Amino acid sequence: MVFYNLRLYDGHIVLKHFKRQYAERIKKVGGEAKVTFDDVLVTAINSEKYLSFQIGSIRFIDSFQFQSTSLENLVSLLLKSGRDIFAHTVRYLGDHNLVFAKGVYPYSYMNDQSKFS
Repeated sequence: MVFYNLRLYDGHIVLKHFKRQYAERIKKVGGEAKVTFDDVLVTAINSEKYLSFQIGSIRFIDSFQFQSTSLENLVSLLLKSGRDIFAHTVRYLGDHNLVFAKGVYPYSYMNDQSKFS
């Protein structure tokens, strides 16, 4: 799975809410069920910042670490080629200028599940 900004924020949340049951595997050994757990491998910068981590066969990486510039700059460069290359964005969100502008996420407003509706 690829995240943007995994190193600074998202990775900490994913691991904070990780439950051991997600890595549980039941193997049959000689007719007997044996419970094992997938390894959780973390490449950490410190206790709250992770470059990547892997749970079983699923690897979580930070796409920001592999970009030479910001996501905003990459999108603005693509926009110079025209909005038609953003077919899914236009289809689901429309062709308004605000759809293609960098916004600010309203963290203080989005304080309850019902606001996502």
